[in-house]
Amino acid sequence: MKARVLLLYPNSTNDGVMPLAVGILSTIAKDLGCEVEYFETTFYQKEGSVPEERERTGEFKVSDREHAVQLLPHEHLARDLRQTLDRFRPDILAVTVNSIEFEQFETLIQALGPMEPKPFVILGGVHPTVAPDAVIGNPFVDALCRGEGEAAWEEFLTRFLNQQDLSDVQNLWIKTADGVQKNPIRPLVPEDQLWRRPLDFSFFDERHFTAPFDGRIYHRGQIESSRGCPFDCTYCANTAFKRTYKGLGKFVRLRPFANLVEAIKKQVEMGAEMLQFQDECFLSIPLHHLQEFCRWYGAEVQLPMMVQTRPESVKENRIEPLAAMGTPVQISCGIESGSERILHDICKRRTTLDDMREAFKIIRDFGIRSTGYTMIGLPTETREEAFETIFFVRELDLDISIMSIFYPFVGTPLRDFCIREEYITGHEKVTNFTDPPILKHQPMSPEEVYNIRRVYSLYTRLPEAYFPKIELCERDLENHAELYEDLIALMYREYYRSWDLD
Repeated sequence: MKARVLLLYPNSTNDGVMPLAVGILSTIAKDLGCEVEYFETTFYQKEGSVPEERERTGEFKVSDREHAVQLLPHEHLARDLRQTLDRFRPDILAVTVNSIEFEQFETLIQALGPMEPKPFVILGGVHPTVAPDAVIGNPFVDALCRGEGEAAWEEFLTRFLNQQDLSDVQNLWIKTADGVQKNPIRPLVPEDQLWRRPLDFSFFDERHFTAPFDGRIYHRGQIESSRGCPFDCTYCANTAFKRTYKGLGKFVRLRPFANLVEAIKKQVEMGAEMLQFQDECFLSIPLHHLQEFCRWYGAEVQLPMMVQTRPESVKENRIEPLAAMGTPVQISCGIESGSERILHDICKRRTTLDDMREAFKIIRDFGIRSTGYTMIGLPTETREEAFETIFFVRELDLDISIMSIFYPFVGTPLRDFCIREEYITGHEKVTNFTDPPILKHQPMSPEEVYNIRRVYSLYTRLPEAYFPKIELCERDLENHAELYEDLIALMYREYYRSWDLD
């Protein structure tokens, strides 16, 4: 039997991206002889796209998005997917989703209406892993994959092609005549096997690598040099992943160096002008591997690179090899809060504010660009604590800082806490990182949290003498819109530090 597989990615933003999951799922399917096509929602106009909202509020420098990528009318989305389904007539519809994207998927599928013949629909990704009951409860879904999908997808496809029983494939929850069969998770794929297949790039064109960044448009490549995070945070879905895989193998895995080199060379061949590393904590890799990588990258590649890491992993002996490459590097770290109480009691972070001060000082002393991620609207947070975060960011003298509004994602310990304390019911609509908060019975109202985030870039970059004007915009933006635009322009003109990549 030869199967037709349609891969679907319901992207919630308008930014081009090459999902690593799509690349490997397509490779596996094609290796097994399947005919594969790809449909995505990326290039259809959307309201509330997070990157564009961050540009409007001064966290990201505005780029010429409109001319970089042509977006299609949103009303054409369901029509175009229906035409693809009718033309291709897939046997399998495979969808990769996080929590926000799952709601996009449900809305899209509902808009399609009845489908005949109906393909076998299987979902994978973060949301099916942390909220399998909600996903399998969708009447359109036939199966889901929990956890990492490479091995499960290959076994599922092999059995499907051979018309064998699918009901006991590990990692899968699958609907049967007797109900939902919930299979156990298989052990993690070891690092010497995880990256053995190259990604399939055949569905991706220049739009997928077009990245608005710091006021310009770049061709950005994406690389995974390790997988898994060594830390446990109450607000992060990685904590749920680690619980799922407890006792099932090494969670943090390092990509073999030779394999990593070939993957980076491929991105360079495809025209990459910068590389973004997808690792959860780049600097947690073994020191000797980091040093070997930096020697090679500095000599052979020299493209600007962006990594994210934890402040706890920032040490002089790890930053020095990066600086010695002589190529631009941006390091992003999660700060979350400048309040010790929020940081320790709510986020359960083991670091201290002094540790973060030292980490960012090391980054700055070596001439590396720094980015800090913060949150607002965390459970029980007060206005005073929100401003502790603002003043802490000012003190750190970061090159870039962005603030996200807290959302208690399924599978995180903080969601359980919020339900237990009746801050949420657990049935609320998923929101993105710049939408108003959903928590009830908090010291700050949803409007106050939302408004502070909108002026965060002004509070953290402009001199304190401007605070009275910023507060006017915070509390009544509608009647101070012109002042707000003037302050944003002032911030960009005199206080924004661009990354000089020329």
